[in-house]
Amino acid sequence: MSASDLTPSQLAAVEHVEGPLLVLAGPGSGKTRVITRRIARLVEHGVRPGEMLAITFTNKAAREMAERVEKLLPGQRVWVTTFHKFCARILRQHGSALGLQPNFTIFDTSDQHQLLRQVLHDVDVDATHFPPAKIGHQISQAKNELITADIYSRRFEERVGNHMQAVVARVYPKYQQRLLEANAVDFDDLLLHVAGLLNDHEELRNSLDQRFRYILVDEYQDTNQAQYQIVAALSQIEPNLCATGDPDQSIYGWRGAQIENILRFERDFPEVKVIRLEDNFRSTPEILQTADALIVHNRQRKAKVLRARNPSGPPVELRLYANGRNEADAIAGEIRELVGSGERRWSDFAIFYRVNALSRTLETALARAHVPHQVAGSVAFFERSEIKDLLAYLRLIENPQDRIAFLRCVNTPPRGIGKTSVDRLGRWADEAQLPLLESAGKAIQVPKLPKRAGKALVEFHHLIGHLALHTSGPVADLLAAVLAETGYAAGLDPLSADEQELQRRGNIDELLSAAREYDEQAGDEASLTGFLESASLAQDIDSLDSDLGTVTLMTLHAAKGLEFPCVYLIGVEQNLLPHERSLRTNDPRQLEEERRLLFVGITRAEQQLVLTHTLRRELHGRELSTIPSDFIEEMSLERRDFSDQSGDDFEFPVPADDDDDYQPVATAPKTEKPKNLPRLTTAAALQNGTLDTIAIPTGFQVGMQVRHPRYGLGTVTEISPGFSRRRTVTVQFRDDGREESFIADKCPLQPVGNL
Repeated sequence: MSASDLTPSQLAAVEHVEGPLLVLAGPGSGKTRVITRRIARLVEHGVRPGEMLAITFTNKAAREMAERVEKLLPGQRVWVTTFHKFCARILRQHGSALGLQPNFTIFDTSDQHQLLRQVLHDVDVDATHFPPAKIGHQISQAKNELITADIYSRRFEERVGNHMQAVVARVYPKYQQRLLEANAVDFDDLLLHVAGLLNDHEELRNSLDQRFRYILVDEYQDTNQAQYQIVAALSQIEPNLCATGDPDQSIYGWRGAQIENILRFERDFPEVKVIRLEDNFRSTPEILQTADALIVHNRQRKAKVLRARNPSGPPVELRLYANGRNEADAIAGEIRELVGSGERRWSDFAIFYRVNALSRTLETALARAHVPHQVAGSVAFFERSEIKDLLAYLRLIENPQDRIAFLRCVNTPPRGIGKTSVDRLGRWADEAQLPLLESAGKAIQVPKLPKRAGKALVEFHHLIGHLALHTSGPVADLLAAVLAETGYAAGLDPLSADEQELQRRGNIDELLSAAREYDEQAGDEASLTGFLESASLAQDIDSLDSDLGTVTLMTLHAAKGLEFPCVYLIGVEQNLLPHERSLRTNDPRQLEEERRLLFVGITRAEQQLVLTHTLRRELHGRELSTIPSDFIEEMSLERRDFSDQSGDDFEFPVPADDDDDYQPVATAPKTEKPKNLPRLTTAAALQNGTLDTIAIPTGFQVGMQVRHPRYGLGTVTEISPGFSRRRTVTVQFRDDGREESFIADKCPLQPVGNL
């Protein structure tokens, strides 16, 4: 294996063989190259591929890593996977100790919420006051901290809790019972159950520890307590654990990630070798200097310096706009202009934001400007209604105990089985301790069940049994049989002009394509269980198509692990970034995570980075004044003020002549707005006991003291000549000595007297 393209620190990590290794990898420092090259180097040292396990967090990262390993070691199979897929495999092999059968179903979030709603009804709790989503979040947090239902209930009994905890203490055990009855697990169970198995079954733990002699974990800073325990359990006999990560990029604390896991690695493994990867191959020096200046303010970190290996580029800009619409329109217009000039491609651009609510204005502006774009994390493919319907059939065929799948497809398409009939069947099934599908086959025994509904339920039972005969063949063939024999697609006219119907038909075709692709890739190992598992563990970012040739919009959390030539990072304002939650709790750890989140966004940019904020922004149906983020003052930025631009005055560049469908966007006629002139109460009015006010003269003079709502007190230092509406006023502000220029007719400056 050639090492000519490795830096000295990368080479040191690749050459390490025995003992624990901690690789502190800054953004863009080539950590994936180090992990894959190290795998190849270990094989050269005589380690068998089957003795290695590489674990990361996203399907995308796992695919890319596996592809690189395949190029380095053609035909030699190294297990590269995600935590959840690894745990699913272990549970399918050893889950019987927990009462699980190998064909268990993995419930997604919507399945989980539906089951929780049923449990809330069973324990007589109002789902309006205690929504399933909130209950589910509490249970998820508990599982990530390895708190089982029994432990949770016992702790609640031992101490005084709040109403929410009281409900969770009642719901959590019943929820787990229902999952087991359905032969199902949720996402968090995958980790919780495996951690429990490794803790309680020493023989299994030792067997897996000796099987996987070398474990390589990517993004170690994002591990939660359960993942930490799993990795630690598998590194006792053979402590050849390689943890690669960066504390400065730990941004998932809200879902249980513990930055302490990487910070204490040296205490957990005293014999560890620590290597820092500080050479950055992604960004310009200007971008890295901005990132370094920001993150140095965090205390929970391991110090390192990012060294740029790329030439200098443009300065990092901070732009101020009047409002969110101006911000979005300006970005859309600039992107179109740069692509139109041939300087850039659509796919060069990404727009990041802290909260999804900011995407609406951007999407509208991009559509008006005819800028092609995709939104990462929008309605995921496997979350679409028709896809979930068909997957429910496949789930029920694979796992006849799956209650949620039965309820979704029993009357889809309509079979004359109403809710009342299903409820009666459910009560009878619970009393008989039978799965719903088995009970459907005995529907004639259910009291007060209409004959028509009973007959339909028996036919449905036979239908699922007949479809189960197809499970030995390709998944695509089984799915085609489901479509044909259920009549699901019969109501969809392939020649219809209805857009919604066309999309549904297209989604079904895409699911068939996904099944065929799975069959081809899995080969002899293809199975219905495997296909359903891949669908259940699909992630929002999986739907992102880097070859689509569009501008990409996404949250900062979704941007982790990606890179783009040009990045706009919008909404750098208090209560957005940092998020209001971190400010409300006054928890310095949460504030540091918000700073890390901004650091991650900054370091996704390769060549050009623009940060933006506004004077006013509309959120949650209200337009409010904003405050610049405190993080802004921690960075050296080139500031540009566009806040004097009126949204009505903004015009998009006209598209090229070949855009025949382009039509100018109609705008409402302008109306004269009353001017809100500043006013004051005079001394004479105060003496007379009245509150009469007079308008403050709007003329500015050099030496006049003024107040700006954002920058505070300042002094007018220069006024451009003339009396036009575009006359500028230059002010030097007291607090930081900055000098800013404003359009006199539109600036928010308020005269407060002369010095």
